[in-house]
Amino acid sequence: MSIPKPVTKRPRGRPRSKGAEDAVLDATYRLMSEKGLKLTTIESIAAESKVSKATIYRWWPNRAAVIMSAFLRASRNLLPYPEGFTEESMQNRLASMGKEFLGPIGKMMAALIAEGQSDPVFSEAFGAGYINARREEGVNAINDAIDSGRIRKADPHTILDVIYAPLYYRLLLGHQPLSDAFVQEYLDLVMHGMLAKPVLEK
Repeated sequence: MSIPKPVTKRPRGRPRSKGAEDAVLDATYRLMSEKGLKLTTIESIAAESKVSKATIYRWWPNRAAVIMSAFLRASRNLLPYPEGFTEESMQNRLASMGKEFLGPIGKMMAALIAEGQSDPVFSEAFGAGYINARREEGVNAINDAIDSGRIRKADPHTILDVIYAPLYYRLLLGHQPLSDAFVQEYLDLVMHGMLAKPVLEK
């Protein structure tokens, strides 16, 4: 007696088109960069990307989710985590962050954080769509460095905060410039407390 094969249901609606998805995310980032967060609406994204509002809402639950998807993709492209955690690799990444924070991505970051203070939907989207996603990458890099003995054992979340807090502090308050000299000086201070102590030869 043959056993009937289970019937698999096809997902409802058309599968997501990579080309259309890229068009939406490109348009969203372009609008945020050129027009600002307030004018980056579902209507303007649909018009700019030539993708219908119905399709956008089928792929993302709300405007905040679209914006965070575009922002996360851009930040990963512009500011990837280094494969190996070393003082030199972190110096290069933090210097790149300082430069990028002076441009469109820095303005977007500040605007998204500000928007999240009054809009719980944006706050949740920013936490889930950017902070958590990027911190997971950072925690993995820190844990790898701890396991290989390059840095001392400590809570990886605390290490991330120590490394990146000064950049965000200057980005949001603007009280001092995000210069290469600043990055070098504070990274030297951080690394002296974080790097594993070399074993002295007997």
